[in-house]
Amino acid sequence: MIRSLEINNIATYNPNVSIDNLKKINFFFGYNGSGKSTIARYLYDLSLETTQQDSKFGNCRQDGYDSNNHELLIFNDDFTKRNFIQNNTLKGVFSLNEINDDIDTQIKDIEKSIKDYQTREINKKNLKININNDRDKNEKELLDNCWKARDEFNTFTKLGIENKTKKNNLSKLKDYINKLENIHTLEELSNQYQKLYEKELQNLNKNIDIKLYKRTRKLEINLKKLLSEVIVGNDDVDIANLINKLNSKNWIQEGKKYLNTTDNICPFCQKETIDDNFKNQLNEIFDETYTEKIKSIENIKIEYKSLINQFLTNISDIQKVFNPTNKVLDIYQNLEKLLKENIKTIEAKILNPNEKKTILSINSIKNDLSSINKDIKDNNKLYEALDENKKSFIEQTWVYMASRCKSDIELFEKKEKRYEQIIKKADEFINNFKNKVIEFKEKIEKLRKQTINTKEAVENINQVLQNSGFNGFEIDEKNIENNISQYYLKRVNSDDSEVFETLSEGEKNFISFLYFYQLCIGTDNIAQNSSKQKIIVIDDPVSSLDSRVLFIVSTLIRNLMQRKANKPNSEKKEFKNENIIQSFIFTHNLYFYKEVTFEQRLICTDINHYKIVKINNITKIEQTNEKTFDDYSLMWESLKDIKTNLSNNKSMNIFIANTMRRIIESYVNFIGIGKNPWASLSDEDIDNMNYDIKSAFISMINDESHKIGALDNIYYQRIINEEPTILFDIFKEIFDDIGIEHYNSMMNIGD
Repeated sequence: MIRSLEINNIATYNPNVSIDNLKKINFFFGYNGSGKSTIARYLYDLSLETTQQDSKFGNCRQDGYDSNNHELLIFNDDFTKRNFIQNNTLKGVFSLNEINDDIDTQIKDIEKSIKDYQTREINKKNLKININNDRDKNEKELLDNCWKARDEFNTFTKLGIENKTKKNNLSKLKDYINKLENIHTLEELSNQYQKLYEKELQNLNKNIDIKLYKRTRKLEINLKKLLSEVIVGNDDVDIANLINKLNSKNWIQEGKKYLNTTDNICPFCQKETIDDNFKNQLNEIFDETYTEKIKSIENIKIEYKSLINQFLTNISDIQKVFNPTNKVLDIYQNLEKLLKENIKTIEAKILNPNEKKTILSINSIKNDLSSINKDIKDNNKLYEALDENKKSFIEQTWVYMASRCKSDIELFEKKEKRYEQIIKKADEFINNFKNKVIEFKEKIEKLRKQTINTKEAVENINQVLQNSGFNGFEIDEKNIENNISQYYLKRVNSDDSEVFETLSEGEKNFISFLYFYQLCIGTDNIAQNSSKQKIIVIDDPVSSLDSRVLFIVSTLIRNLMQRKANKPNSEKKEFKNENIIQSFIFTHNLYFYKEVTFEQRLICTDINHYKIVKINNITKIEQTNEKTFDDYSLMWESLKDIKTNLSNNKSMNIFIANTMRRIIESYVNFIGIGKNPWASLSDEDIDNMNYDIKSAFISMINDESHKIGALDNIYYQRIINEEPTILFDIFKEIFDDIGIEHYNSMMNIGD
């Protein structure tokens, strides 16, 4: 079924016009020259072989038509020319309606199997669609999640990770799934990034002075030995016990400096209490050994302080050019603190030589000092191979992201294998189902070839011609070629084969349509088209037709569009004729439009209405509602116009009677205030000459309501031969009983 059309750059379709949401029945109303026939011609062009198609429709598009499964049948002026004017003979029409019961049963069973396999094929295709949708959904989630792995490197603004699309990003990550070795932490990568991108790398020629460290360490060993030694004077001196008891040796030693070697005056009390004996005892207590040890400590202190200060200078020089994360500054501060603490300890030892002291060793920061040298070495290596290191760093970032996405990627790949297995199996089923359908269709072709019957089609056309009052000619068989009967038009009781040329335009169109109608219910090419579903296109079929023929044509078209059943609702949307799948009706005739779309008819309810207009030589199409054209007042206006210009032209009777019927039905059924039109006969004298005519007219209304065929001979006998004035009289008499006020109002009587 055709779902949409796009008519572009052809005739007045510029810019292009899209027709969407096409249904099984599609009505198009538009006046002559609005662009209806262009659409019909494009649909006919679709039915041709590719090599025969007209290039002027090259910009037009459609969605849904499949030449392998669909047969496009187009009725328009060109159809008449192709089948009648250019060729006096009709191609054989193979009716598919009368089939042997046994063969019919077989075909129906096979068609049921075809539908079953086609349904199963559709189910498998839907399964594939669902699988692909699920796969696409999971792939999208994977692509999004793997792309989010980049977010951890948002601060790495100078990095510029390649592969800007999500699919390329995923492909790159998959390359690294099997290379997940030496995975760095994000912190490590961040530090590396700072070194390579954020800092200006330079080659460093400064290091921690190892020799200076060793000298300092060696001096520390000697110093520790002295500080751990208890330094005391001579305890054999008389006053030694008192000094030790008072623990004032340091104080005495310090005070000894203030004694005058030339007199005996005490520096504290200024009396001559210091004699030579006291001086000698003091000198003996603080002998030469004691003094030398203290002196050694003081000398080492000076040297130690000098070495540490040199060390601090060395570290400070490095800090000026290299201080990652303030690491060098921290070492400098720690060493400075160590120096202060140790100097304080040494001075305390000098003041209290008899106390054991210990100092902090520079060995405590040995690892930190070594780390600085290592960092300097690493820095210089980075500097020497910066481009290579950056390349390696980018590799490390991909390894890191791949490690983060590994579980998601592996899970999806596991699912994808399952998807592929299911799709592969579904394809096998689909191919098998298609082969089965082809096999079944071939069986149907063989069966249908056994049921070819052109006689019924010819009889049907001739019967319609007779019922329509075309009694002067008929269709007859001319010859048979390739088992296909060929027919021609001939005068009754004559062999005149040129009769078509003598027909009026309306007669030509009518016969042409009858032939088309038989093609719609049968086929003229059983070998190619019998298994295809028909898409019927009818373009203004009522041109040059009088009202009775117009009414017959509209009835036949409704027969083609008849719905499968009235219940349930799903049956209302299906065609009774299962060989028909879709129809397009184009017209400019409002009466025909109203007849063929009349909602009380039991036609398929899957319908769309379109209005075609041409403004400033540009065609526009809009989807509308049938009620847009359901103008109750317009029918009254039509009757008033006919009555005003009334003549004895009986050819208008069908139009007049049908319009009256529509008005009465609308009034009684929808307005709901009128009486049953049969009430107008209740007081009528049965012997009145108009009784039969009125009864026939009301019966016609009733017949139509009960689906009596429009070709009923009795119907024509009752209505078609009466004077139009009588129909108007009867119409008024009916409204005398069911609503004369409404009649007067609509006919403008009494204004």
